[in-house]
Amino acid sequence: MSDLVNIQAAAPSQGMEPDGWLVVGVPTNFFATASAHVRAGPLLGVAAEVRFTPVAFRWDYGDGAFRTAVAGGSSWAAQNLPEFSETATSHVFEQTGTLTIGLVVSYSAEYRFPGTDWRTVQGLVLVPASPITAIADRAGTVLVAESCLGNSRGPGC
Repeated sequence: MSDLVNIQAAAPSQGMEPDGWLVVGVPTNFFATASAHVRAGPLLGVAAEVRFTPVAFRWDYGDGAFRTAVAGGSSWAAQNLPEFSETATSHVFEQTGTLTIGLVVSYSAEYRFPGTDWRTVQGLVLVPASPITAIADRAGTVLVAESCLGNSRGPGC
């Protein structure tokens, strides 16, 4: 396993909806992109390939809560859900503030040398995504007589 540091897994990416802000008290949807991939390089001094397969996605929501999922989730639209729906990777924030959301993807690994079968590597390779910084705030509704198209300076526009 320690020789795998020479052959690194691709870094995952993460996203969120709404993008960059959180509404206190309603679900924020998080999703990640990580897929199985093969990288080549020296292993034990010999040319080899390593296949990395994502097996777990662990979010640190920045407010003391964590969630681990077996899949990276997807957008509300891809799930045919309305905005602010609960998903397998969503989280409801209870406090306002600026938060940093982290993600670590756990990859299983297999290796092979030219002309050989894949062999399983014991343990997991943990790869962090770039963190997301988001602002959590409260939202309210305002009833107005005109739309924002008719009065762009009106409340809520």
